[in-house]
Amino acid sequence: MKFIPGTRFINNTMSNTKLFKRGALYVLNNIKSLDNSIIYTFQVEGELKDVTFNNIQQADEWLEKIQLR
Repeated sequence: MKFIPGTRFINNTMSNTKLFKRGALYVLNNIKSLDNSIIYTFQVEGELKDVTFNNIQQADEWLEKIQLR
């Protein structure tokens, strides 16, 4: 797990728009494990949004591409 709550992300790619709207600021709020998946909760545009990943490795791969540096 590479990311902690408070980490900021902006999707500036054309390929990751399935889970993350392009150009929106996502701030990681919470991470929890549920059965066979991991749920990452982000604050985006004043609301909380849950994104479910199959595992931590999948989450890290997606989020690495859109991390705000």
